[in-house]
Amino acid sequence: MKINSRIELLNLESKDGKEFISFPPLSDEEKEIINPIVPPTSGIRMKIYEKQNKTYIMTKRAQYMFLRVFKAVSEISKEKIKKNNPGVLLVSDDRPSANYLLEYFSKILASEDYQIYYQKPTGSKAELEAEKEPYYSRMSTPYGSASVLLYDEIDLVIVLTASHNDILWNGVKFYIERPMPISGKVMQKISNRALNLSEVSINSDFSIKYIDADKKNNDYIINIAQEILDLSILKDRKIILWSYMGTAPEIQDLFERLGVKVILIDEEMEPPNPTVNINHQKIEKLMKQEDVKIAILLDSDRDRLVIIHHNKETGEFDTLLPNVIYPAMHNILINEFNQKIINVRTIPSDPRSDKYSKLNFITGVGYKNLGMILYSAIGKEIDNDKFQSSILYVETPQGYKKIESPEDIKKIILDSNIRGDDILLVLWEESGGHTINILKITENGENGKDFSIIPKYPAIGDKYPAEAILIISVLIEMGYNLLNYVDEKIIGTRTMIDADDKRKLKIVNTFAEMKDQLFAINNKNYKIGTFEQVDGKIIIIHLWNENSNIYFRPSGTGPGVRIYYFGPKDKAKYELDDIKEKIEQMF
Repeated sequence: MKINSRIELLNLESKDGKEFISFPPLSDEEKEIINPIVPPTSGIRMKIYEKQNKTYIMTKRAQYMFLRVFKAVSEISKEKIKKNNPGVLLVSDDRPSANYLLEYFSKILASEDYQIYYQKPTGSKAELEAEKEPYYSRMSTPYGSASVLLYDEIDLVIVLTASHNDILWNGVKFYIERPMPISGKVMQKISNRALNLSEVSINSDFSIKYIDADKKNNDYIINIAQEILDLSILKDRKIILWSYMGTAPEIQDLFERLGVKVILIDEEMEPPNPTVNINHQKIEKLMKQEDVKIAILLDSDRDRLVIIHHNKETGEFDTLLPNVIYPAMHNILINEFNQKIINVRTIPSDPRSDKYSKLNFITGVGYKNLGMILYSAIGKEIDNDKFQSSILYVETPQGYKKIESPEDIKKIILDSNIRGDDILLVLWEESGGHTINILKITENGENGKDFSIIPKYPAIGDKYPAEAILIISVLIEMGYNLLNYVDEKIIGTRTMIDADDKRKLKIVNTFAEMKDQLFAINNKNYKIGTFEQVDGKIIIIHLWNENSNIYFRPSGTGPGVRIYYFGPKDKAKYELDDIKEKIEQMF
């Protein structure tokens, strides 16, 4: 995205033949930004620009905050990895601030003796950009995260992105040795280290190794997806792809390998978030013009998804959000293709596929919780601090039961008597993240009492929606209407209350103290329930009655409290508006 921008240049100093940058003291506000009261669900995001009239200014103060975090990430990650020269894949989305920040992060990592890997530019547009800009390494967050597992030589993946936030923002998502978001004590150590730094060393004398991690990811994705459905139906079909920032070359390549003609909308959207920002007129006109059934819309780091389906039988254009896409996909796979699914979803995600799944786990928001189910099930070593700060429940005939240990997760699956070679474990959330692995659950030995849960493919515990994008595209091209596979009398929707961290905590803590009480809003009574971490800390509030379920929680990606509604479609707007207004009045 081209913007009118200005960068306040930093002062480089020299000492003993090395270059460094000194940091001024942090203000109280800057300390809260680096070490927020409500921790983010993944990495950290901060404003890199101030907007004055039509000019975006990258101030020294903003740069200093980012450099503090960069240095802390490089130091703490190296301590965790325990290698002298660990390998790091450093990539970014297509934000205007990307190249400048990539340069500094590369030089900081070089000063810590990392071997630095970049994603090879693919496609003519990327190759032209890389010729002009030496610090150019573009990649989606899901493909970046998975690469820490797919490459033995890569110990750390760092993605510079602010996901769906507007271009005033940038941030850091990172993955140490395993594709699972960093949380708990490691994230706290990074915040504390960043706060206490007085300077950062940089090294401009280093080499970069280029790899094609996009290709390796697409190999993995096609191998899994073709075991679930026949992908050959996509040959000679057309899809429209609109990545709201950048051109998603990895998704283009994925479809083109299968013989699909990709029609690209190369236009930046602000904010780069298709779940809240869609140009229906532009998309529908192009779909009619090109005679296309499917348009795929992605956010800036390609972990949020919206699909527009041109239903040629009715002439309608259906806007399919993740809370419809994924339950419908699961229901079709189960009921039409006899797939066995273990369903692992976040608490605010839509429950309309729960009754068909073999087993249902629900977790706190974000893959730091979802991935915990996968890795515990297959017997991977789990950091106790991460586990204790996770929200993990399983559905039982008596309601949702809290999980207390990693061993409980494996026992729950084995006690369910699910057996076989091709069990789909799906991890997903309402904002668009979705991940599939294929499990084999078999007997060991002759006594028939010992069982193993073995993943057929390397276990990715982070967002990986490209697999689902392929499967959904196949189903739509086969003639399935996803809306026919969810109860349309029920709807899942959401809203948000503006709130800084202190207001977020006040709202949640006040309702936590009211647990098991009745809460009245406009002659409707709700019982107050809660979902808590393994260690007992309450994070999510649940209001429910015989018709409706409402959840609210502090946002981990912005200044607000998110409110989710599941209930009768004809009452959703009024009920959600009433609840939002009542909470705003209270706080």
